[in-house]
Amino acid sequence: MKNKENNSIIIAMDIDDFITTMEIDSLREAGKLDPIHHRDELFIQLNFTHRGQKYDVENLLTPGCAEFLRFLFDQENVRPAFFSAGVQTRNLHLAEKIVKMLIETGGDPEWIKRYDVYSREDCFDTEMLRHFDDSQNLREKFQPKNFFGNYKKDLRMIYYGPETFKQMVEKMYEDPSILYPDPEKDDENLKNIILLEEDPSYLLKGQEKNLVLCPTYSNPYPYPINYQGEDLPDKAGERDYDRFKSGNTIFYAAGLMNRAFERLSSEDKTLPEILWEEQGPTWFDGDYERRYPLHFFTEGRKVLRKYNPDLNFVIPGEREKS
Repeated sequence: MKNKENNSIIIAMDIDDFITTMEIDSLREAGKLDPIHHRDELFIQLNFTHRGQKYDVENLLTPGCAEFLRFLFDQENVRPAFFSAGVQTRNLHLAEKIVKMLIETGGDPEWIKRYDVYSREDCFDTEMLRHFDDSQNLREKFQPKNFFGNYKKDLRMIYYGPETFKQMVEKMYEDPSILYPDPEKDDENLKNIILLEEDPSYLLKGQEKNLVLCPTYSNPYPYPINYQGEDLPDKAGERDYDRFKSGNTIFYAAGLMNRAFERLSSEDKTLPEILWEEQGPTWFDGDYERRYPLHFFTEGRKVLRKYNPDLNFVIPGEREKS
């Protein structure tokens, strides 16, 4: 694991629908880009080649994302990481562009040496288990109950390093038990590795405490604007707050991680233990009514405003009157 010696905390972040969105065409069609949430530097244009095909893709950082990344980089013992099941070529290019943008807009030039990128090629593909006669029993060892998906963002890959982990996966064909989840061993090895994710299907069994589940980002309809109040937007119903949460996923992550860092500095507990106490049971046990507590959004706004005093929640703009 990189920085294993100096005990760094690795905060691995999902990319699509968490720190970036590709819901850009509708924004441009509306012709109303918000001066806070749609600043020029937040649009990241990618030009890359994968398997001989050229791609031109535009990404937009989600509301508060640039400020959240600055917050993470400002933590001396934190090493941010980008972890997407997208292809490596895209992820490397995107991450580099994002970090360079942060540096060009006031960040520390040393940040370019202080992040990692993990991709589809680094995931544990449970499809390989179908080659074994007892494939269903093997799947149950790696797949949490009621959670699905083939690719797993196995955080042990970060601990061991991608190359060593790939070698361990290859050895599974001879001895599947080599990568069985081991609660006692894994808890110790992964105590400083956290995954911020909006899709729990990437979860590997036994790593529930290391997963911070955040709302899946979606642009507020018909177009997003910066909220002008200091309260929470009016609650017209639970469905409206679900929309509010999906538009402000980074605010939630910022509030929760700030609370966790504060507790970590004063309590004799690991980061996964603290995060599990703060939010684990509200998502893992399917308690949808308590999922994503609202106080973390307001706490997150306070954190992010240290980097941009004008920043506020994103809410829907008003429809044009006919």
